Amino acid sequence: MNLHEPEPGLRRVNTADFLSLIALALFVTYGVTVLNTILPLAILQPAWLVTLISALLDSSPLALLGLGLVHLVAYLEPDDVQVQERRDAVARWAIAAVVGFVLLLPLQTASAVQGFDLVARSQSSALKVATERAEEFRRAIDGASSVADLQERIASLQGPGLRLTESTSQSLPELKKVLVERLDESVRSSTAIITSPWNPNLWAIVQRTLRIFILTVIYGLAFAAGSQRRNSDLSLLRENQMRWDVHWAQRGERRRERLESRRRHRELQEQEEMEARAQAMRQDSAEAEEGPGLRVPPPRGLPADIDYFHQLSVEEEERKD
Repeated sequence: MNLHEPEPGLRRVNTADFLSLIALALFVTYGVTVLNTILPLAILQPAWLVTLISALLDSSPLALLGLGLVHLVAYLEPDDVQVQERRDAVARWAIAAVVGFVLLLPLQTASAVQGFDLVARSQSSALKVATERAEEFRRAIDGASSVADLQERIASLQGPGLRLTESTSQSLPELKKVLVERLDESVRSSTAIITSPWNPNLWAIVQRTLRIFILTVIYGLAFAAGSQRRNSDLSLLRENQMRWDVHWAQRGERRRERLESRRRHRELQEQEEMEARAQAMRQDSAEAEEGPGLRVPPPRGLPADIDYFHQLSVEEEERKD
């Protein structure tokens, strides 16, 4: 045995200490990076919200790696009470990180809404400026009294694509008509570009929102797997998975009970219908066995002609007389 070779237990302790220092360095780096990015605070400004969300997400791998190292050290040193208590404390603090990631979803939604509002106002302002500019050109064209005056007015406005380049041999009405057509085409083109749904600014907001939603869900689940409530042997993720499984099992049981109740009700209806049909068939067979001659006709009343009996009584009285 080499006297200079450390024991396996001592080597494990040294490794655990080294990993603990790395985890601490990662946590400190994460905190410093986030604070350096979000300070000074400007909560009501949309740009600050964007910066805050980006800082939290971009630096999350540092904190997540540190959390994993803390759990690894606790796994390597199961008998060290101090290491286990440190892991429990960090796991409880990780619950706050999970809650923070959940809160990032409405925060990013509010930021996206503000961004869409800014883009809409920018489009409205650009459209207003383009319309006002077109009206200036239109007034300049309509107010020109000669070809030279028209050329001077157009040149003074410095409108791209609307400079007078036609031959001076054309009449003034013809030049005005050509310039008005160019002006209308330019207005339509500018309006289509400004109000286009494929605006790069809009798609930048959509892409950023999707990215943040996906990363928020992934990091939230990862931190939930490393977080643990006080006096609980399961991680926060495992507890929610068990609740989810119980919920779906109860829901499936209720659904099976409803299906079973419907099946029994349908079988009962079919049985009642079969009994009714059987009873009707027995009645028909009984009537057929009696035969037509054995049937007793229903009683009918005897005829009673009052005039006839009155005539008989009159004739009897006359015979007696």
